[in-house]
Amino acid sequence: MYESTQDAIWVHSIDLAQEADFDLGPLRVRPARCEVEWNGVSQALQRRVMQVLVVLARARGSVVSQVELVNRCWRGLSVSDDAIYRCISKLRKLAADYPDAPYAIEAIPGVGYRLTSSGLVEDGPAARFAALPGRRFRPGALVVGAALFASVIVGAAFWMFNGEVPDQHSLRVAVQPFELLGDSGGARSLARRIPNEVVDALGDSQIETILVGEQTDKGATGAAGMSPGLIVTGILRDDGRSTIVDVRIEDGSTRAALWSAEFKRDNREASDLPLEVAARVADVVNMTSFARSANPPLTDDSALTALLQTTDMIRDAHDGAWAPMVESAQGVVAHHPDFAFGHSVLAAAYAEAADSINVPDRAQAMSEAARREANLTLKLDPQDAGAYAVLSGLVPRSDYRDREAILLRGIRFARHPREPVGALYSYEGVLLESVGRLREALSFQLTAQATDKWGAPKAAKVALIYAKMGKLPEARAWIQKAVQRWPNHSGVRSYRFYIAGLYEQPADGLAMINGIDAQNSADDSRTAIWRTFVKARMERSAEASAATIPKIREAADKGQISRETEIIMLAELGDAKEGIEAANLALDHHEQLEPRFFLFTPVTRNIQQDPGFVALAARMGLIKYWRETGTRPDFCTDRAARGECSPQLLAALK
Repeated sequence: MYESTQDAIWVHSIDLAQEADFDLGPLRVRPARCEVEWNGVSQALQRRVMQVLVVLARARGSVVSQVELVNRCWRGLSVSDDAIYRCISKLRKLAADYPDAPYAIEAIPGVGYRLTSSGLVEDGPAARFAALPGRRFRPGALVVGAALFASVIVGAAFWMFNGEVPDQHSLRVAVQPFELLGDSGGARSLARRIPNEVVDALGDSQIETILVGEQTDKGATGAAGMSPGLIVTGILRDDGRSTIVDVRIEDGSTRAALWSAEFKRDNREASDLPLEVAARVADVVNMTSFARSANPPLTDDSALTALLQTTDMIRDAHDGAWAPMVESAQGVVAHHPDFAFGHSVLAAAYAEAADSINVPDRAQAMSEAARREANLTLKLDPQDAGAYAVLSGLVPRSDYRDREAILLRGIRFARHPREPVGALYSYEGVLLESVGRLREALSFQLTAQATDKWGAPKAAKVALIYAKMGKLPEARAWIQKAVQRWPNHSGVRSYRFYIAGLYEQPADGLAMINGIDAQNSADDSRTAIWRTFVKARMERSAEASAATIPKIREAADKGQISRETEIIMLAELGDAKEGIEAANLALDHHEQLEPRFFLFTPVTRNIQQDPGFVALAARMGLIKYWRETGTRPDFCTDRAARGECSPQLLAALK
């Protein structure tokens, strides 16, 4: 047992910068970098979690008491048992991510914890080992089996950021216990879990966070006299049918409200509420951290609130929502013209308006305004990722090469904020998916999700690519992750329909669609056509297809489903000519199509092999891109699928 004085506690506490690298079985632990490495692939750990791992590993199989963990990892501060358990839980999850768990942690009731492994750390300099080559980020267990190119891209992203996401700052956050209105056991459990999940999420973002104890003063000062920059509070109530959580983020000094939101779920679906709340809070805190540490910083609370409201709307833009988005962003720019990211957000709002307005002259004016604001952003801050993202979106959709040039320039030079940096990788992934290069697209989408793990549609985009590649277990895992964090996001719902309706077995897909319908009654018309389509898939009869095809066309004409969905449904139920005809008709009416939603997937293999595909690909700019870049879609390069590349297409690519 250590000396009882505070000085002795500080002497014996873990200083990660002085800790040697060590092995736990096949796992390489690098305390000074707060990362672990397995088979050349790395993953970052929270500082406190790494400290706990070092203490347990140093004990070489002996039991470490909770008192010792607190002394060595929390410097003797008063922390709850939950704080220790969260670290232990994270370490257990880490071990479970690997094919052969490199270690195990055993709980000794009433005593402490014990770590066992085939390789354990020795104290002191003698424990220093030669570093393993390579340093890459490991986004999760599903990524381990991804293509080598994925590792290269992910590694490049984290080399660019020097092993860190670009907008980590010294903002401190205090998460207070959530107030409970009600007395049900489920509500009590959720009220306890949500603050813990928020702390974990912010820790994953490398933001210093404390969970304020029940006995701690709930003012602006947290444990150990820490003055937080932000305070997170919440109220949870149960009305008998639904669980409602009201969350509020306040300025730590003024207690002014910066952001608030209501989360509501049916009691039967409430178990994932902690993940949803944590994802949104982490998203907002990361943006606040960037804004307050920018050059110049955005310290005006009212402007910061407007910025957070606008970025919330951009995260899930709905038709017709562009007007308040533009107005809010204009207010930020008017009061803080030197804040570069304000212009970037205004550019994104103008771009959203241009996409939403049906009057050509007005839409063009909005596009020009978006370009002007994005260019102004880059004059103020050449490293602003949002401006590059907006400029890429203003390029006509069929000009893949020009759009890609902007995206790759942004990936090279942009450094912040975290969310738009992730968007650049995501947009490049979308582009590569649109030109049939799925393996490379997956690499960029994995990097996007690792860079901005709280971004709503990014996990869903990973899920869709896995589904297209025939890897349904991975697709299901990623779409579930997206649903847990952003269940009401319009993009996440769309991806759920695609995966359930097109890639699952019809009976399983129908059950999933019925589940989506139960959660989102507002989508009745869209759900109905998806249900009709899947039933026709299940019957596999000419009569069922003939009866369903007119309904699909009518739903697309009414806007209940997208043109891309119409094309892929027609190709699946009819023959290739049905889908190609629908695509050409849309192009005749100057509608823009996203080929990634209806091409380069097993569902529409018949379209790719049809002679009419070459003319359609030429109209959409695909032939031009393949020729100019010297690349080909995957199905024309893979040995297993090379027979699917028609002679007409091969001739067109020469």
